[in-house]
Amino acid sequence: MSKKHTFLLLVILTAIFLTGCHILPYSNLEIRKYLWDEYGLWRVKLSCESGEQDGSRIWTVVDKKRDTTFHVYDNLYFDLTIDRSLYDDYEFALIMNNRDKLLEGYEDQFELIDNSDNSYYPVLLQFHYKNLADLRARCNDLEVIYKRLNKLNSHASITYTGILDFQRRELISSFCDEYILDDFEISSKIQYSDDIAEKIYEYIKLFYVWQAYNYQWPELLADVTEDDITKLLNDEDMICTTIVHSDDSEELVPGVISYSYWDLTYGNLYLFLKYCGFDVSGDATHYTVIAPSGIEYEFSYDFVDDEGAYILANGELTRLDSYDSYYVSTDEIEEFFGYKLYVRKLL
Repeated sequence: MSKKHTFLLLVILTAIFLTGCHILPYSNLEIRKYLWDEYGLWRVKLSCESGEQDGSRIWTVVDKKRDTTFHVYDNLYFDLTIDRSLYDDYEFALIMNNRDKLLEGYEDQFELIDNSDNSYYPVLLQFHYKNLADLRARCNDLEVIYKRLNKLNSHASITYTGILDFQRRELISSFCDEYILDDFEISSKIQYSDDIAEKIYEYIKLFYVWQAYNYQWPELLADVTEDDITKLLNDEDMICTTIVHSDDSEELVPGVISYSYWDLTYGNLYLFLKYCGFDVSGDATHYTVIAPSGIEYEFSYDFVDDEGAYILANGELTRLDSYDSYYVSTDEIEEFFGYKLYVRKLL
């Protein structure tokens, strides 16, 4: 070997030593340790399938106790350095092989969705709910399903997805950005615990209350309590609204919030206008207001066409900057109503 090649080899080996890179294939013992650490599996049968041109390996594993065959992928990848990583499809195989046992008695309420293209969320346990009482019932059912999975393997987890069946959803989905619809579908990957029903309920309920209050949907607000709203408004991560006065001092507008920086929904704009003393006719979902300029603005969640949402200005169709949502920007609020606002988290 030439001195040049020897030097390069030493550089590579030094880099591997300093960065802790793992460029050699994982051994049988290392795969077994991985399975023990991840899932508490030890009594398994391993066979390695090599021969991939990129240097990666696939291990076929049989979990004898649960009669489940799955794979561990020893992946060689190139980034700034060369390294290897391990991932597997054990949870997918375990859950799908036992889907009938897991869902027995709950087939009409839940569906197991094959999401195997995503190695972290390989299976989605999907359910629908219409209100908080419905959500509570589904969470109690979920506790039974998670308990069954826990008996199969206490290390296994599954991702639930709760979908709110909201009467306005179809209209909203026809034009809104996907990120707005995300809050109608709440997912989380968790393992069984004694209080799992309450954990899931409280987590999804937080989004339900936010959705109700942020947009001022009356059908959802009727289902939440004043305590729910107070808890939401007091959240340390809440995006609040302040009026910026001419001397640059700020006045907090109580109860006016947003999910988006520098924007308010029609519903929270309604609350803001009422706070400022504007003569607003209608409710938070459909109202008219006379601006200082004398222009009559009309806002409605029903004002949607093929191009998106719109408002009326003196009866004329007007597009806002966020025509793919129900938000009004702070620049537009200042232009229409003369108030400079900051919509952001408080420091």
